[in-house]
Amino acid sequence: PGGRRRRGRLSVTRFARGRKGGRWWESTTASIQTRKGIAAGMMARVGLVRGGVALPGVRAGRQRRRVRRFRPSSTVRARAMAERNEVLEQILRSIREAEASNAEPDFFDLLGIEVGTSDSQTIKNSYRERARRCHPDIAGEDGHYACVVLNEAYATLMDDELREAYEVERTVSAHTATSGGERDNLRDMSAQDTDIGDALRRVPYTGEPLSKVVPADHWACKVESEEQLSKAVFVDEISCIGCQYCVTCSPATFRNVEPHGRARVFGQWLSTEREVQEAIDMCPVDCIHWVPKEQLAPLEYVMQHVLRERLDVGLMRSGRGQHRLKDVFIKTAQFMKALNKE
Repeated sequence: PGGRRRRGRLSVTRFARGRKGGRWWESTTASIQTRKGIAAGMMARVGLVRGGVALPGVRAGRQRRRVRRFRPSSTVRARAMAERNEVLEQILRSIREAEASNAEPDFFDLLGIEVGTSDSQTIKNSYRERARRCHPDIAGEDGHYACVVLNEAYATLMDDELREAYEVERTVSAHTATSGGERDNLRDMSAQDTDIGDALRRVPYTGEPLSKVVPADHWACKVESEEQLSKAVFVDEISCIGCQYCVTCSPATFRNVEPHGRARVFGQWLSTEREVQEAIDMCPVDCIHWVPKEQLAPLEYVMQHVLRERLDVGLMRSGRGQHRLKDVFIKTAQFMKALNKE
């Protein structure tokens, strides 16, 4: 009597008037509180609200978080466009130079990978990156032309048998490009168990510079006189300490090469003589030199393929390990002497 029900549960009034009193009251109240806690926990998990107010510590409702989409700035877009144009121009230049000499373009150079690379994942990643930059929807007709040759290079280098046949053909073509006496001397040197012989067996010597050489009538060429055509700029990477002063003074001519950030000539006469000379004057270790044009190809070949050992830049800046450094000019003189031997 006097009790009331609320939603099928005993109210506090009926509990208070129970015959047994304390224990029944305590146990039943604890049971109800436990059930309330479970219900509140379940409501919190699904994000329900009570009376229009979210439960304490619970985000009200299942609201989607609005994610702000990243939009690159105009500077970033302009830089990406410049890099895309540079890659496309490099590919087109390689193709046109090969066509001018009635030869096939270098597939390794087109994909931007080292000669002899056989790792399929490396070839695939490089191909996809370059194909994306040269896609016809972005680069137009020139991009379509570049993609056709890129597809041929990719199909050749991804197949083991085709790649081996191409490397043999490439080596024969490189040896044919030199004179008969030089070809015989190169064959003799490649058979020797020396650092030069190892380099020749790994990468053939073509007699052409490894840095980019643009024609004198090209819009990017900064040649101002006939005298300038007789010389070229060369970086002794063994002595370089990666200060990056040359890249700051003449960014079109010099690049930093991984893994230690040493400087290397990217292209000849892509900067004015004054800018290159300023880079030479700023170099703290005198590793940048003007050299006769006919010595550029053997110097770059010896520097990049024969003398491949490099000291850590930190050791060089601390003045240690100097006894391990080799002179690229002496080694190149030995290479040229053996090459021109009668």
